[in-house]
Parts: sequence; structure tokens; C-alpha cells
Amino acid sequence: MKQIKINNETRLGELVTYFPAITGRLNELHIDYCCQGDRTLGEAIKDAGLTSDFLAEVQDAYSNYLVRPDKELPVTELPDKQLINLILEIHHQPERALWKELDQLVNLVLLVHYGHGKELLLKLHRSFSELKMELEEHFAREEKELFPAMLNPDKTDEDEAAIRSLILQLEDEHEGAGRIIKRLIKETGDFTPPEYACPTMKAVYLKLHELADDVFLHIAKENNVLFKRYK
Repeated sequence: MKQIKINNETRLGELVTYFPAITGRLNELHIDYCCQGDRTLGEAIKDAGLTSDFLAEVQDAYSNYLVRPDKELPVTELPDKQLINLILEIHHQPERALWKELDQLVNLVLLVHYGHGKELLLKLHRSFSELKMELEEHFAREEKELFPAMLNPDKTDEDEAAIRSLILQLEDEHEGAGRIIKRLIKETGDFTPPEYACPTMKAVYLKLHELADDVFLHIAKENNVLFKRYK
């Protein structure tokens, strides 16, 4: 299995591609590895106000990850069909299930706690609704247009050009989804429920956090691996 050398020049997109387990730590530090996957780890460390200790932390964590028997095969080693099937199975399907569940819960919390925190809950409802719409339309374009085009064994030059054009549109949509998620993170105080939160509201925050983390990793795999194969 191919490995990478982690240093200040390692691109964030490459880092999470070969070391997906690091995404949780990057999310905690608000280091954008999906829409800004071309940034180097050194640049990210500087921008986040971290020290060189963080680089050592990542290097040690990667060394420990490599000896784990359950480590994931890097997605770079998967052919298009397997990678697309993987994206559908571990990202599209679970994310759809999450936003369907959240759709009911966010509206319920809005009604139940309207008197406690109207401004917060209205912002939360609006941002989640925007994210859901963005993802629904984005998934449709991928599943009905992009993925079938990529899996066509008889692609012409015109087909390849159409794929590249569609990828540009989808990358813009990734940026849009990323902006909405960053807004949700800010509005919810890093997915920290307010004091008045009931168990349902706490569940909403946990599921929003789960959805956000999965979308970030999902985008990283597409931007930094699948889409780059057609550029």
C-alpha cells in the first residue's frame, strides 16, 4: 500500500486522502482540507496559529495509523468504478439519511424552543435548509450526470470535455456547501448546544456535527482524487 511522507510541504488534500483518520483533528482546529486541499500543511499550521508541535503530532499519529490492521485502503488506489461506488455507499447514502432525519428534528426544535432562542433557531433552520437543498441538487447532478459519464467505457473527446466542464460546476457547489457548513459551525458555537437544550436539540447538534464532518471528507475525496483524474 502506498504511503506518504508528512512534512510542511504535504498538501492537505493528499494528507486526508492517505490518512483519513486525521480529519477529526483537522475539523476540531477548523483547518479546511476539502475546499482548500491544495494548501500545504505548513501553511495551514501557520494560518491556524499552531506550532511545529502539531506537525510532530500528525507525523506520530500517521505512524500509529500505518500499523493498524483496520486502516483504510487509500482511495487513490481505487479505479473510478470502485471509488464512485464507495462515495455512494459511505457518503451519499448516510448523508441522505442524516439530512432526512434532521429535516424533521430541526423543525421540531424550532417550534418547541422558539421562545427560548428565536434568533438562533431561525438561523439554524435557514442554514440547514440551504445545506439540504444544496446537497440534494448536487447529489442529483453527480448521480444522474457525472458518475454515469465517468463510467462510460466509450468516452469521446467531447465527453471528456463535458465531464471537465461539469466538474468545474460541482467544485463551485462544493465551495457553496463548505461556506454553509462554516456558517452553521459559527452559528452553533462549534455545535455546542445552549443551556436550555432538550435531548432532541442535543441530538440535532450531534447529527449536524456528524453531517458536517462527513461532507468535508466527502468533498476532499472528490476534489483531490476523483475530479483530479479528469484535469
